[in-house]
Order: sequence, then structure tokens, then C-alpha cells
Amino acid sequence: MRDNKDAPIVPSGFVHQGLIDTGVARAANALAPDVVRIRYSVGEDWNGSPAVFFRVVLSDNASLRKHLREATQRVTSTVFNEVRPDELGLQRHFNFRSVSEQAKLQEEAWT
Repeated sequence: MRDNKDAPIVPSGFVHQGLIDTGVARAANALAPDVVRIRYSVGEDWNGSPAVFFRVVLSDNASLRKHLREATQRVTSTVFNEVRPDELGLQRHFNFRSVSEQAKLQEEAWT
């Protein structure tokens, strides 16, 4: 038996970003036109767990109060099913904003 206690542990999500790319692309296509764009980054969350952080730009219509809850639930469900972050050893976190909000903020990470 070999002792690997000093070997770094790399979550499979860090190794398989191509799988995430493919899943995100499928989800974005399935969610159009309500979803304008999905971006993501992989890192550690607040408690040090490996995580994927999704940044979702919704159409202004999908961002309206009367549509927002349904839209965000549909997005989280579809992205989860297409990307399967749990199978990659990643916690998932979502942030949403509208096209109008992004136009005002102009944050590069969301483009």
C-alpha cells in the first residue's frame, strides 16, 4: 500500500473544463432567448471547496419580476443537468443579471 498523503488532490472539475464548456454551451442554446450568455469560472468557494461559479446574463424580459423566479429556476436546473458539476467534484454557485444591468456595469467577466 502506498502513502499518498503529501500528493496534491486535484478535483476532476479542474481537469475537465472541456466538459464544462460543452455543457454550458448546450444549456445556453436550450435556454435562449431568455439567456443571453453564460460565463463561468472554477475555483474555491468561501469554505475552500472546489466550485464552479456561473454568471448568467438574462434578457431584460426574463429579468422582469413576474418572470425572474421561473427563469432562474429553469437556468439552474438546465445548467445542472447539462454540466453535472457534482459529478466533477464541484459545488455550484449562480449569479444573475439582466442585459440592462450588465450594460450599466460593463464588467468584463460577464461579457
